Amino acid sequence: MRIFLLIVFFILTNCTIANVIPLVIEDSNNKNNIKIIEKLIEEPYQVNGKWFYPYDYKKFEEIGLAQLETNLKNGSKTKNGEYYHNDTLSGSHRTLPLPSIIEVTNLNNGKSALVRVNHREAFSSIKVVNLSEAVFKKLDMNKNGDLVKISLIDSNESFVLSKAYTYDEEKKVVEAPVSNVVIIEKDINELSVNNTNINDIKLYNKIFINIASFAFKESAQKIKTDLLNYDVRIFESQNLSGNTEYKVLIGPYSDVESLLIDLNDDTFKKYEDLSIYLI
Repeated sequence: MRIFLLIVFFILTNCTIANVIPLVIEDSNNKNNIKIIEKLIEEPYQVNGKWFYPYDYKKFEEIGLAQLETNLKNGSKTKNGEYYHNDTLSGSHRTLPLPSIIEVTNLNNGKSALVRVNHREAFSSIKVVNLSEAVFKKLDMNKNGDLVKISLIDSNESFVLSKAYTYDEEKKVVEAPVSNVVIIEKDINELSVNNTNINDIKLYNKIFINIASFAFKESAQKIKTDLLNYDVRIFESQNLSGNTEYKVLIGPYSDVESLLIDLNDDTFKKYEDLSIYLI
């Protein structure tokens, strides 16, 4: 009887759609023993050949370029069914829960604001968020784009609980590695809950474009030889797992405008893992 039940079990599991992506992902493999728990809350999706995985992030921080929202017009519906208006503090992100509240800080002057994320855009590791015109005005941001830090404050728990389930996406996940978003431990009480901070405080010294990171210096040197027209340097550092890695950096840039000029160069289009590196 036991053998018969096992046979039935295997037949059923092979003939039905199985939940193959784990609901909970834990990562404690780093030097600070940080434990990250995430829930997949939407089906993974693909844009321009790159896969994105919306999670219920417990801790999330990211630094990169913010751009003005141009694809949504007043009255357009956002991804989660809300109506977009230029005069509201709203934004778009590739993987944060919809809706979420994030703190956006302009790294050129220290101003910050709480922003509601309700749409999917900014499909890049270097251009990390699209923001409404109201956010750009409030934070005195460069209309062509500006350097920001985004920090997750809260997400709609009822949405997360009702939407958190797994998907039959095994092949897609195998074919596409998870995006290399930086997620770090941060006490929520440390984050500003005020609409604005002290003005005109530059929060970085130097800006670099991080072309790629490698475990072996020889690999980094090879990439460097392909970028002879730029000021390239190799920076040795440790990742969260405590392993040495070699970053290929271009810069430094004195301001965001000069950074944007280089980013528009076709040279960088073949590098998928571009990111901003600040010193």
